[in-house]
Amino acid sequence: MTRRTAVLSTCLMVAGGITQVRAQAVLLRVTPPVGQATHYRSVTESWMQIPGMPAGDSTKPTMTQTLFTTRTVTGMDGTARIITSVVDSSRQDMGAMGGMGGMGGDMLRGMTTTQHVDPRGNVLSTEVTPPPGAPPMMAQAMRQGGAVARGAAVMPERAVQPGESWTDSMTIPIGAGQQTVFRVTYKLERVERQGGARAAVVSWQGTVRSDSAATPGAAGTMTGQLALDLDAGRLISSSMEMRITAETPQGAMPIRSKTTMQTLP
Repeated sequence: MTRRTAVLSTCLMVAGGITQVRAQAVLLRVTPPVGQATHYRSVTESWMQIPGMPAGDSTKPTMTQTLFTTRTVTGMDGTARIITSVVDSSRQDMGAMGGMGGMGGDMLRGMTTTQHVDPRGNVLSTEVTPPPGAPPMMAQAMRQGGAVARGAAVMPERAVQPGESWTDSMTIPIGAGQQTVFRVTYKLERVERQGGARAAVVSWQGTVRSDSAATPGAAGTMTGQLALDLDAGRLISSSMEMRITAETPQGAMPIRSKTTMQTLP
């Protein structure tokens, strides 16, 4: 093989490799059809250290919450999907807080969350309807939690290849001069088959801060990963861990939470 032939062959191989990589680029979109219903199981474990209280066993969660939900695409609003999630059953294991009354049992059954979600996964609006008979303080907490709800991830504007990253930031006002700010960097890790579905695996890491103009609130970091069904346009699974320090009148209160969600048959 002459030197010229070898160089030409190398160039062709490189060009072929570039074509192959480019062919892997995918457009990540949350576009489930109207009528699609998906069942999920999610588990959230939380650890917190209340200022002035003795430190407990750090290996055991302060509270564990398990939710079984049905998420249904109930309509369209322009290009956004209207997605309604209903809690079919719930369980709260209070751990070290087990003695606190009114906090256990299936207290979230029937809670309904309606969201408008655009094709990139941006949550445009959230409305939470507490379950029937929920105590007023609990109902208020549910509505406030819905006010800062966001999707599992915000997808990039263009098609991306495995290994590519993109960033997103969002500021959400939550009333009384308070706001929550998210700044996140995402990365498409790979595209693979999961249970017959073509799934995009996306990881992320970022920061979250909630405060007011007058006083600091809470700040910390978040990491996570999800699998998106590229054909059905829906979430297959996700996991997220948050580490936050909340400022209280009694002092700093570290909080850690870990949430995993998985589709059910």
